[in-house]
Amino acid sequence: MKKSLLGLLLPVVFSANVSADDIEAPILDSGAIPGANNPLWIELYTRYEEEKNLGMQGLIGRMDMPDFGGIYVAAELNTDGYYEWAVGKTFKPSQNSFLDVYLARTPWNNRVSVRAGYNWDNGLMMNFRARPEFGFDDWIGTDENGNEVNYGTNLTVRTDAFIGYNTTNYEFFYNRVDLFETDDEIAEQFKYGKKHTTTDHEFRITYTANKWRPYFQWVIMENGWDTGTELKDDLRWQLGFTLPM
Repeated sequence: MKKSLLGLLLPVVFSANVSADDIEAPILDSGAIPGANNPLWIELYTRYEEEKNLGMQGLIGRMDMPDFGGIYVAAELNTDGYYEWAVGKTFKPSQNSFLDVYLARTPWNNRVSVRAGYNWDNGLMMNFRARPEFGFDDWIGTDENGNEVNYGTNLTVRTDAFIGYNTTNYEFFYNRVDLFETDDEIAEQFKYGKKHTTTDHEFRITYTANKWRPYFQWVIMENGWDTGTELKDDLRWQLGFTLPM
């Protein structure tokens, strides 16, 4: 599944020792949310996908602006040519609960992310996210009968179900990511008829005892690789570190 980490980093989880989150947020997609104590935060990562035999490097950044209504701005760039820009705000209805909302733009769509979660005092973290993605009106193609079709206005929906746990020196999380295509014709033309196109199972362990927060992430991507004739499962490994500035 091609997706950003931003979503994870910005809002996946609000951990006790991190104040701002996943991209996915990528700054917006990870599991823990950075915060007020560290208004500027970056992540560097290197990623490898098994079936594609492809590696890439990426950079994610987030800046909280408490003097401007408490909003944050975030971005992700990688060597695959992908980028994501986002602006959002995190609300704290109670000491342990949060609601994170952001708007983002990528090379092929605009996104709206809404994530709600709760972090228990014993270190357990849980949250859920829905992210509609609105394709740009510039993806023109032809169907099997040679008719011109505008595929650019499609709506795709991503959902995340996240559970994590913080100890004194480590953070563990599992995140299930599902991607749904809402357009029958696009699903038939590009996804081999699948509307529930992909499911990712993301596992991450982060060492939190120092400010560098190095981590290892392993992802099982069901239908994560398009071979040209079918959607095939893939594996992805990622190494990185996050750094509150």
